[in-house]
Order: sequence, then C-alpha cells, then structure tokens
Amino acid sequence: MNAKLAFRPLAVGATAAAVVVGAYALGNAGRSAAAAPPSSPVPSATSTNTSGGNGISVSGVGRVTGKPNLLRLETSINVVRPDVNSALQEANTTMAGVQAKLKADGVAAKDLQTSGLSVQPHYTYGGNTQKLDGYQVNENLSVVLRDLGKAGSIISDAAQVGGNELQLGGASLDLDEDDALIAQAREKAFADAKAKAAAYADAAGRSLGAVMSISESTQSQPQPIFAKDMPMAAASAPVPMEAGSQDVTVTVSVLWAMN
Repeated sequence: MNAKLAFRPLAVGATAAAVVVGAYALGNAGRSAAAAPPSSPVPSATSTNTSGGNGISVSGVGRVTGKPNLLRLETSINVVRPDVNSALQEANTTMAGVQAKLKADGVAAKDLQTSGLSVQPHYTYGGNTQKLDGYQVNENLSVVLRDLGKAGSIISDAAQVGGNELQLGGASLDLDEDDALIAQAREKAFADAKAKAAAYADAAGRSLGAVMSISESTQSQPQPIFAKDMPMAAASAPVPMEAGSQDVTVTVSVLWAMN
C-alpha cells in the first residue's frame, strides 16, 4: 500500500540546524525574523506563523517490519498458431485448464482476475523482409496466493497444466492485513517528530503548544521476486519459497504552535 499525502521533506544539518523564531526581543516587536540565506543547508524544522503566534513544523519517520503472508503472481498464456481462431481456441483451453487447477488447489475465485488479452499478427524476418506466419494470442491472469506454505506446489501444478505456453512473471510477496503495523509505525513517526520539535523549541527558549496540523505518507511496498529467485522446478517438485520480511514506513509532518 502506498497512500501519498502532501508533507514537507526535512533534512538535518551535519553540524548545526537553523531555527527561525518570530520577533520577540524587546524593542523589536515589529521586526520579522531573518530567513536563512539561500546558501545555508535546509533545516529540519521550519518556523511558521500561526494564528496564535509562532509555530514549528517538523517531520518524523516510523518504521516497523512484518512478515509477508501472500504472493501476488502475474501469469500469461502465449500461443502462436497459423490462424486467429486456432490460436484463440488453444489459448482459451489452456488458460481454462490453469484456472481450474488453481481452484482445485484451493485458490479462491476472488483471487483470480483476467488482466489482459491481446491478438496480433506474428511475423518472421529474413533477407530484409517480413513474412506473416501466424497469429499470437496472449491471455493474462493475476493470481493471489494466500497460503505461502502451499504457494510453491500451486505454482508447479499450474506450470504442469500450462506447459510451455504458460509464462510466470511479476511475482511479489506482500502483507495482506497491515493496519496494526501502520498504527505502530504512525506512533513511532509522531514520537520522532515530537522529540525533534521539543529539542528545537528548548534550544530557542520556548515550549511546544498545541498541534496545529498533521500530514502523513504511508508506504508498504510488495517485495519483488526475480526470476533467479523463483526457478521453475520439475513439475513434480514445488517451487522453493521464502517469505522474508517487509517494512511498513510512515512519514509525518506535524505543525506545533510555540509558547
């Protein structure tokens, strides 16, 4: 899952951070604080004017790790035959067989989705010329395997039914229910932002007031499996599968008023 919301990217300087505070010195009530010069490093906290006075906006990052519990798989049937009808008929028959085997192995109908179909001429090339030698049909099927313990054998069974016309690709491990992980990451991100803001406010001789706004970005990207990681074993042997781990990251930008 990757739900993007607007937030301010913030960076911490290696040796010092600039905090801009609104006018507070006696005799300078009408003067605005000077901004950092263009050549200065971008600070990790930004001074902001709020309706109640001065404010400070700080980013925080929270990251937790979970174990993937499902496999997303893209499959396709690729058939080349002399005419369209025979190519389409064979592709249909093969795909139907693959779908029937997946269902027999326990894959729910809701986890099977037709994701593409193409019919196009197929040419051979030689002597700077091209010659039509048939028609190519591609039928694509997106599959979700929710039992990683059986995923390897399910893939091998599908390969046995699909034969040389079946292609597998776009495999990725993912988290099905990551709401609890997101909640943990969100708490860590807010605590990280608050600790930074408190440090800046203390350095400026101020204290944090009420939270004025919060924005966040959540990221939980599937872990791709490349061809070298998922070899097509013999039809009688399951494809080896390891779940590994996956990070869930939340980034927040929080605006506090300062007292």
